[in-house]
This record gives sequence, C-alpha cells and structure tokens, in this order.
Amino acid sequence: MTKIQCDAAVLGAGPAGYVCAIRLAQYGKKVVCVEQSELGGTCLNVGCIPSKALISAGHFLESFKHAAEMGITVGEPELDVKKLVSWKEKVVKRLTGGIGVLFKSRKVELVRGRARLVGAGKLEVESAEGKIVVEAKDIVLATGSEPAPIPGFDFGPHVWSSTEALSPSEIPDRMLVIGGGVIGMELGMFYRQAGAEVTVVEFMDQLLPGIDPELVKVVQRKAKKAGIKVLLSSAAKSFTESSDGLNIKVETKGKEKEIQADKILLTVGRRPVLPEGLKSAGLKPDKHGFLKTNESCLTQTPHVYAIGDICHGPMLAHKGSAEGLVAAGHIAGKSDALWDHSVVPGVVFTDPEIACVGLTEAEAKKQGRDIKIGRFNFAANGRALSMHAAEGLVKVVTDANDDSLLGVHMVGPNVTDMIAESAVAIEAGLTAEDIALTIHPHPTLSEVLMEACEDVHGLCIHSAK
Repeated sequence: MTKIQCDAAVLGAGPAGYVCAIRLAQYGKKVVCVEQSELGGTCLNVGCIPSKALISAGHFLESFKHAAEMGITVGEPELDVKKLVSWKEKVVKRLTGGIGVLFKSRKVELVRGRARLVGAGKLEVESAEGKIVVEAKDIVLATGSEPAPIPGFDFGPHVWSSTEALSPSEIPDRMLVIGGGVIGMELGMFYRQAGAEVTVVEFMDQLLPGIDPELVKVVQRKAKKAGIKVLLSSAAKSFTESSDGLNIKVETKGKEKEIQADKILLTVGRRPVLPEGLKSAGLKPDKHGFLKTNESCLTQTPHVYAIGDICHGPMLAHKGSAEGLVAAGHIAGKSDALWDHSVVPGVVFTDPEIACVGLTEAEAKKQGRDIKIGRFNFAANGRALSMHAAEGLVKVVTDANDDSLLGVHMVGPNVTDMIAESAVAIEAGLTAEDIALTIHPHPTLSEVLMEACEDVHGLCIHSAK
C-alpha cells in the first residue's frame, strides 16, 4: 500500500476537477487529482467537444446545399464516417493530452484508479499498481454525471446514449431520438445532415424546454424544413425488433402509434455519479441524487467540497469550471473567489445556434418585474446575409424602471460566440442604453445585439417599425 499526503485532493479530472486542481496548484498547494478514466471527463471525451466536431462536419455538409447560389459548382458531397470519427478522436486526444501537460507543468500529481472516501480527509484508490491512500486537508468531489435511462429502453446495440452516437460505425437510415432537449436536438440535426431520417419524440409541449419559445420556433422551423419529424407531448413506451429494424410504440395525447427506426438515441437527461463512501464523510445526497453546497461549494462536512454535475444547477462544463475556481479560491483563502449564479450562459449548437443568459421574458414576468423587450432580426444584418445565414433574432429583456439588462436570448449564426458580451454586461449591471451607445464594428453579427438594445427604446435605425 502506498500513502500520499497533500494539501488538497480532487476526485475527478473533468472540466470542474482539472480546473480546480490547476488553480489550487497555482495558489501554491500540493495537489493530487484522482481519475479512473480519461482526463477531461464527459465533456472532453464523450460530450461537448466530440459532439461539436461532428456538428461542424454536419454544417459543412449543409453548406454545400447553398454553394450554387453563390456561384460555386461542387459535386455531391460524400461522408466517410470512419474518417470523421478518426478526426474527432484526434481533436479529443490533443485536448486530453494538453491537460496532462498542464498537470505536469503545475506539478499536479495524477493518480489513476477508482477512489472512495474513507473519511472526511482520506481517499482509498484502487489502481493498477495496488491500493493507494491519499490523505488531504481538503477534498474536492467532482465525479460528474452519466446519461439517464428510462424503463423499457436499456442502453445497448439498439439504444444509444450520446456516447455511442458520437462514435458511429455508420449512419443509420432511420433514427428515433427520445428527448428533444439540447443533446437530442444537436445530435438529431447532425444525423439528419449526415443523411438519416430523424424523428424526435419530446414529452413536453415544446422542443428545448426552458428556452424562450421565440428562439425555439426558429430552430423547429429549420428542423422541419430539413425533414426532421417532431412529436411533441409524446412519450416512447416500448420497442421490439423485427426484420425491418425496430418498432417503437409512441403515445401522443392518449393515442398510440408505431414508428420504425434502425437506431434509438436516448437523450432524456443526465444523472449525477456520486463517489463511494459518502457516509464515511458525513455526506448524504438529496432526493434527486445531488450534494448540497454553499456559495463556496462547501458541503455540510468541513473541508469537503463538491463541484460540477453532482451539485444543483445546470449541467454545463463552464458552470463546473467556475465552481472549481470558487472551491480552489476558498481553500486558498481567497475571499473574492465567488461568481453570480444567475449569470450562467447557455449555448445550443443546433442549426441555427441558440445562446442565452439571464432571465427569460416569462421568468422576469413571474418575478413580477416591469419589463421592456427589444428585438432585432438577423435578416436585416448585412454580415448574416452575406454568410447565407440570416435566420434568427436577438431578444433583449430589460427592467422598465432602470433599463438594466435582465436577459439576452439569441438564435442565429455564431451566437454561441456572441453571448459572452451579454454575460459581461449583465454581470456588470449595464443597461440596454450602454450596449446601444457602444460602437460595434460593421459589418459584423455583433451589430444585431446593439440594434436589439436600441429597439428597447424604439430607436433602432434599421427597423421599419
């Protein structure tokens, strides 16, 4: 048995854990990070990074459809799935390797193996080299999440999670997507662009639940135009195999019908993966399986922190990374290491993209706020038109009394890169007028945000109303 003593031990090397470990090392702490799988966690290996690689390929395929309009003659594009997956894996490998380099440069000690808590300040790790005991003053739990199953649809050769969908050996002719949330719509649209017939089954009465309906309508319209069938207020009940593939029973508003597919993609959400030995450290998850923490990411047990997907809040890599920085700052005695939980941008890499930060119109009204709304369409933006990507809009929600920005919601080209300006503005307490009076370069997509803020006061130059 090997024993390691350190200042802080981080369990998990995903976006929350590895960021926390590096920041602790930057603060001068002796840090051990324990990981049983690959560096980078779900996001880097089987989540946000590989999915964006496939989605980028889908966008390339889609762009060929408009080449002739721009005077470009090209042949019919062909997708080599094996090469695509290989390229995706190269991207992932480069980034995971980069984390290893960062660990070495910051002298973060990486321990590979499966760990369990054996008290508030101790981990036991089952590694290839035998048992390793890690003792630390502070322990940070960052064990992430996994795809959630539903009855009757066990993951396997016929039912894919997002993990299997990111490494296909071939594109199925027909795919049924259960769950029209972020993952379901992102991957569903990719598979449609890659040539599959796609049907999306969503339990709620709109796709992408929780996102402003004005934005969702744009994506849904584009999905329909692309040939994706959408069944709302619907539930997949069971499936059977046949010589013609899979027969899936789907119930819509009390009526049942059967849909044929070759693969089922199950994307109804994710659930936290908690470490073993929580009880030994005085920890107990809530009824939803999450660990409760305070604003410093500290659990009810002193010197034990929890960050990322095992805590309440959106399961987003950047939210987990922010929590990692907060936990590291608190351990190091940095009192200013806090962040505003209400200002967490959300991005969706559908076609077109969606990006949001702050309150929606419905949320602001529910809070009883007196609000004003500004809108501007990408169809009136020169840069968007020149990109052949003029679908969508920017919607701004402001406080009618002091003009402060409460929320910004975008659907359109490259909005996932544009939303950061709005996050800064809300974080800093800026007004719609502040954005409107800030000179935005022309011709750029960023002008749409400026014009939406001008529209709040009825002063938008390029609006006909």
